[in-house]
Amino acid sequence: MTTATPHEVPLEALAEIKPGYPFRGAIKHDPKGSTRVVQVRHLDPEHGFGAGCQDDVFDRVTLKGRRKPDYLKPGDLLFVPRGSRFFAVAVPEAIPEDTVCSQHFFLIRLTAAASDKISPAFLAWQINHQDTQAYLTRWSQGSVQHSVTKQQLKALPVAIPPLERQALVIAFQRAALEETAQLQALIDNRTQQVRALGSAVLAQARASEQPPQAAQNAPAAAGHH
Repeated sequence: MTTATPHEVPLEALAEIKPGYPFRGAIKHDPKGSTRVVQVRHLDPEHGFGAGCQDDVFDRVTLKGRRKPDYLKPGDLLFVPRGSRFFAVAVPEAIPEDTVCSQHFFLIRLTAAASDKISPAFLAWQINHQDTQAYLTRWSQGSVQHSVTKQQLKALPVAIPPLERQALVIAFQRAALEETAQLQALIDNRTQQVRALGSAVLAQARASEQPPQAAQNAPAAAGHH
């Protein structure tokens, strides 16, 4: 069942949706492993992978299961379907080869035809938009742990504006994130300045204070000279 309008299409019409690699138990780092693993802790809802795609960021493992791994490709999307916030992140060009995502994700891979209509960055932005989040929140209500099922994700309505408008939205979003980072840096710098000034003023005040007993004995001591 889909809730898409005539101006939208369900996500399943644009992409293949798969679960992440089914690890059994905790993922243990193996320095000799040839496969890297993306986990939820590696991603940020606002900044995605950020600059964190270096080889040493992800845990290495040796895959022992029979299932053929779906190695991540640039342009794939990773969707977090459980927790306090659902969000999607586009896989960047810098992703190392032979990298999988854990079972805590859904892997969204656009079809060749859809890749000509919608950009991965825009699709991730749309999934993270407040309107889509409202859909996801309604779907997840009623369960002990809020979660979005594969079937619900497949039915998610997706709007497809012209590619140039998609690019405009992403450019605006990136500019806004950069501006936020710059403003936060200014706030952090000012906070440090206030703390340093306060520490200096308090230290100077403490150094100039004369102990009460010493102040009382000072005139008497002066009279003996």
